[in-house]
Amino acid sequence: MRAFLTIARNTTRQLVGGKRAIALGLLALVPAVVAVAVTSGKSRSLAFRNFHDAPVAIVFIIVLPIVALILGTASLGDERREQTLSFLVLRPIRRETVAAAKVVAGWLASWIVVATGAALAAVALGVASQGWRPLGAILVATAISTLGYVAVFTLLGYLTGRAVLAGLAYVFIWESGVTFAADSLANVSLFRIGLTAYAGLVPEARAFLRDPLAALQPGAWGALAKVLVIGSIAVATVGFLLRRRDVV
Repeated sequence: MRAFLTIARNTTRQLVGGKRAIALGLLALVPAVVAVAVTSGKSRSLAFRNFHDAPVAIVFIIVLPIVALILGTASLGDERREQTLSFLVLRPIRRETVAAAKVVAGWLASWIVVATGAALAAVALGVASQGWRPLGAILVATAISTLGYVAVFTLLGYLTGRAVLAGLAYVFIWESGVTFAADSLANVSLFRIGLTAYAGLVPEARAFLRDPLAALQPGAWGALAKVLVIGSIAVATVGFLLRRRDVV
């Protein structure tokens, strides 16, 4: 446990520092700025509708995937590129422990950035409409969806030096294009996992999320179960690859 906490803490500190985190933080503020613009001075019902038409979509379709991609791939990818991974794998630490710590660090760093912008957007809605339920729901939903993305992107960051390019293709071609065109593929869309959690916690928002949700059933517990499975598979795979690194 001590090794896990040390790796996770040090990696999180590295990920949330520097110009990269500043740039991502500015990106994360976009939904809040948009929320102020589309909710201020509006009626309660119109503010609620506008919030789900624009800020929520920006959070889940743009901000969250990009932040998770940059920080998730960097969690192990930076070690790989800087050739410092050997300092970890040569220590008497289970490889799954290293993998889990890297995933948790990438998830925590990404969620801190995403949740800040999402929370500010929900606060703008709350001030405009006196409706505060979306605030807690969007924090939970972004935490769930971020974990799914980071688990996948941590593995991708270890596998290839072109992880960011591959991840961008996945986010903007597959998630924002193909899965919207074919409702039957909604089950394999990571951002929709978070949206199902959000819709489960804010039932009155379902009418405004009908298109992105497609045929998926809202529910926070089901969404959490999905990302835990994805995370477990990613950790096991990275652990296996790190054990092979000891040999080859």
